[in-house]
Amino acid sequence: MKLIGLTGNIGTGKSTVARIFEILGIPVYHADKEARTLLDTEDVKHQISSLFGKHLLSLQNKVDRKALAEIVFNDKEKLTVLNKLIHPLVEKDFKKWCNDKNDQVYVLHEAAILFESGFDRLFDANILVTAPEELCIKRVLERDGFPEQMVTDRIKNQWTQEKKQKLSDYLIVNDENSMLIPQVLAIHSKISKS
Repeated sequence: MKLIGLTGNIGTGKSTVARIFEILGIPVYHADKEARTLLDTEDVKHQISSLFGKHLLSLQNKVDRKALAEIVFNDKEKLTVLNKLIHPLVEKDFKKWCNDKNDQVYVLHEAAILFESGFDRLFDANILVTAPEELCIKRVLERDGFPEQMVTDRIKNQWTQEKKQKLSDYLIVNDENSMLIPQVLAIHSKISKS
């Protein structure tokens, strides 16, 4: 079984691309979603509380992700601390998730910061989804309703699309002019046959 990374900066449409792969029957591990789940495990909540403050735990004893995001996306050192806590847990969870997928030709690991986190080293190939930055910002504003400054702050904390493209094996352009499905089908065919 091949392990394939799928990444793209915020608003590029990597989740849409992941859904197309899922329709093709390819299992997709959604790293960002799983990281959010891991945030609410007892050990992680305790560490978040001691590293960033008890005020980040809500009345329901869950991590206030929005407040945590405001802290870490405005302080690179704190973001690094959070990533060092969460990334090893995500890697361990992904490896466990793969255990019952050995009958698959390949699986996808979808993550926004695949290269930044060093996860790309785990994969046989990496797919990058790109889109013009103005379009990415527009998509996130419409989807999440975040203030524009918060979106641009998150983009600044990710590597540029150009830098990621140099490290990627496959490229999917999601600029509203290029059709997504044919691009996904072509990559699916290449990975399945290689």
